[in-house]
Amino acid sequence: GSRTEFILSCIGYSVGLGNVWRFPFLAYANGGGAFLIPYIIILVLVGKPMYFMEAAIGQYAQVGPLAMWSQLLPGSVGIGAAMVIISLIVAIYYNVIMAYCLYYLFNSFNPILPWTVCDPSWGADSRCYVRTANLTEDDL
Repeated sequence: GSRTEFILSCIGYSVGLGNVWRFPFLAYANGGGAFLIPYIIILVLVGKPMYFMEAAIGQYAQVGPLAMWSQLLPGSVGIGAAMVIISLIVAIYYNVIMAYCLYYLFNSFNPILPWTVCDPSWGADSRCYVRTANLTEDDL
């Protein structure tokens, strides 16, 4: 592959749903612009060097995490196992998010949206609220 291909794959590996969805909220909740200063410092001093180390060791070893850590330091095979388990958990998490997105996307094509009515088949009871029209204070 080319250099551009490698850089694009690194960007694709680094930027995910958490970056796009949670970062603006976390920045706002932790002080807004003031949060960005320590964030950038830690990113430059810790995050990028660790990312470079992971990419360099992975390219050097040319094997998966379990084999890599058993070759690099046999006593730390647990790090490779933890990497595999965390990757599995993240893959399941992202698949659940995508399943919810697809569920609501396909259900939005129905003439009556399922989330606009109280249907007993999914556990709705007398406390279920349906917004059918503009209500006044007297109607409530």
